[in-house]
Amino acid sequence: MSAAETPSLDRARAVRAAADALVDAVAERAARTPREAAEAAYYPGHPLGTVDAIEAEIVRRRTAEAGEQPAAA
Repeated sequence: MSAAETPSLDRARAVRAAADALVDAVAERAARTPREAAEAAYYPGHPLGTVDAIEAEIVRRRTAEAGEQPAAA
């Protein structure tokens, strides 16, 4: 391997590692209950105001996403 190929290979490995980390984080987030996700997302001054409101939004979004899934064949 030439020296010119090394940065490209390093970059490809870094991009792959970042993609793997993102996939893991999304799976971990999806595994949380709506309440757990809301509690994790809450901070003082959050636009939705309360953990209950965040939880309701999470439930609404998950329900909408589930409705958009194609039926299994």
